Amino acid sequence: MLQGKMYKCKTIHTRYRMRKEHIDFLLKQSILSIYAEWEGFVKKVISLYLQEINKERLTYNCLHENYISYQTDQLVKFKSPKINFGAVKKITKNLYSMYQGEVVFSTNVNTESNANLKIVNSILEKLLLGCIGSRNEKGLNKLLRFRNSIAHGDEGIPVNQNDVDYFTLLIQDLASDLLVCIVDGFEKKVYLSHNIASSGQPKAALRSAFSCR
Repeated sequence: MLQGKMYKCKTIHTRYRMRKEHIDFLLKQSILSIYAEWEGFVKKVISLYLQEINKERLTYNCLHENYISYQTDQLVKFKSPKINFGAVKKITKNLYSMYQGEVVFSTNVNTESNANLKIVNSILEKLLLGCIGSRNEKGLNKLLRFRNSIAHGDEGIPVNQNDVDYFTLLIQDLASDLLVCIVDGFEKKVYLSHNIASSGQPKAALRSAFSCR
C-alpha cells in the first residue's frame, strides 16, 4: 500500500539510533524513494485501467478515436522514427492486426522519468480522463527539484524532517486525485466510441485493484 510505504519513508531513520550524518543521508534517500513511489504508482494505476479495458475485448470500431490514436502511438512510437525496413514491416503487421481484430492496449506507461503534473495530465488527456487539479503542482515541482538535485549529487539542497513529512502527504493526496480521475473515467466508459451507450456500473475488479493506495 502506498500509505504504508510513505510511512516507512518518513520514519525509518527514527527507528534506530544513529549518527546525525547517517540521519541526513537517509532523509535524502527518502526523497528519492518518495518520488519513485509516485512515478511507480502513476504507471501502475494507468496500466491497471488499460488492463481492465483489455478484458472487454473491444474491436477497433467500438473504441473512441483517442484510444485508437493512443494505441497506434504505442505501436509506432512516433517520437522514435524507424529507418529499418524490418521494423516498419513489424509495425505494419501489428497495426493491421489491431484494425482487424480486438484491440489489446499496451500497458507500458511512459512518464519520461519525470512524472510532474504536466506529464501525468497529458497521459490522462490522451485517454479522455479528468486531469489532476493544479493545487499540488508547486509541491510536486518542489519534490522533483529535490529529487533531481539529490540524484545528481548536488549537496546544495538540505533536507529536513518537515520536508519529508510534507512530501509523503503530498504524494498520498495526488494519488487520491489520480484514482478519482481514473475510476470516474471507467464508470463513464470514456473509452467507447460515441455511438455506443456509456451507461453501466464500474467493475468491482477495477475498484479493488485501485485500492492499493
